[in-house]
Amino acid sequence: MTRTATPAHPDDRAALDALSLLSKKWHPVVMLALGRESPVGFNALLETIPDVSGKVLSETLGALEDAGLVDRRVVSESPLRVEYGLTAAGEELMPVFDSLSAWGDRHLETSTPTVLIADRDRRITELYGGWLTDRYRVVRAHDWEEVADSRDDGLDVVVFDEGLPGVDREELPALLGEACRTVMLVGDRPGLGLLEVDCDDVRRKPVVRETLVEAIDAQLGRREEPSDRRKRAALSRRLALLERAYASERLSASDAYLAARSRLEEGAERGGTSDEGADGVDRPTNGTE
Repeated sequence: MTRTATPAHPDDRAALDALSLLSKKWHPVVMLALGRESPVGFNALLETIPDVSGKVLSETLGALEDAGLVDRRVVSESPLRVEYGLTAAGEELMPVFDSLSAWGDRHLETSTPTVLIADRDRRITELYGGWLTDRYRVVRAHDWEEVADSRDDGLDVVVFDEGLPGVDREELPALLGEACRTVMLVGDRPGLGLLEVDCDDVRRKPVVRETLVEAIDAQLGRREEPSDRRKRAALSRRLALLERAYASERLSASDAYLAARSRLEEGAERGGTSDEGADGVDRPTNGTE
């Protein structure tokens, strides 16, 4: 990677050279595309990047290869087939892009809601993130420490797996703040301990895109609701999920379930004539549907 002469202080020249290289229109786009999927063939890369021509992509790849950031590997001589991937130097630039993204989200004006997907399995966070990037700004985390580190990203909704490593669900509200809404994903047979988890919504896995989007949009639409109504709605959703998962006889034998059901009914009497069900629909609490 050659350096150009600049009038700046010598300590700044390396940074300016790096910025000059990445200031080319398609250079950062290609780098980010290869950072998401690598190695990849030319045609597949061309399909991934909208609006770039084959000629420009070929020239960009050549320039990045000359700069030592992209590696070109011949997979087959006849017919000729090549794949492109990031070199070790190129991989080292990925955290720089992450930092730039975080800075832009904090300091550049945006109205796009920020959703954090938290799961120990990176394949899951990539899958869910791919479903959601057309609607929200997506942040990913793979343990509870990374969730805590993401608080400065201005989170609107956190979708987290119940088995997320290091999670202390009792500290969840204090950790994320009152303004952030939470959706917990649980297994097919959730335990009755679910009733004590302080989260706004709960969904059973596996989830599909439509379910995830509906849950997130519902929480975004309720950000201004009063705290007491928010708590009743959240408890109602947890109760409804357990009622779908277990027979009524099993639930009736649980003191935790009966206490939670009593809390919900008492809260509804104090707070108004209706409460929200797990599907987000207002339901009367006077015994009629």
